[in-house]
Amino acid sequence: MIVIKREAAWTKKLRKYIVVLNDQEIGSFGENETFDYRIPPGSHTLYLKVDWCRSKKIQFEIQENEVLYFTCRGLSGFQALFPLWYITVKRNDYMRLEQVDNL
Repeated sequence: MIVIKREAAWTKKLRKYIVVLNDQEIGSFGENETFDYRIPPGSHTLYLKVDWCRSKKIQFEIQENEVLYFTCRGLSGFQALFPLWYITVKRNDYMRLEQVDNL
């Protein structure tokens, strides 16, 4: 199972992030929400997207009955000062998706 926690950020506050696993959309979730999804053991690729922007892709292995945790957030801090840069040149790094030990 994967569990993704979306942290608060002022950018895209009202928009849902779409979860893409192995190049297939599997759901969406909003700010301060948690998304969980059961997946089969093996190798997978995960990323999030909104409109034409997305996070970097994360490749991971998961075992039977294992739970992997991820956090995500939109532009924050210094990045939030340059939204046009991130929706054009860096559109595949618009959101931060990271694997963590727990939530």
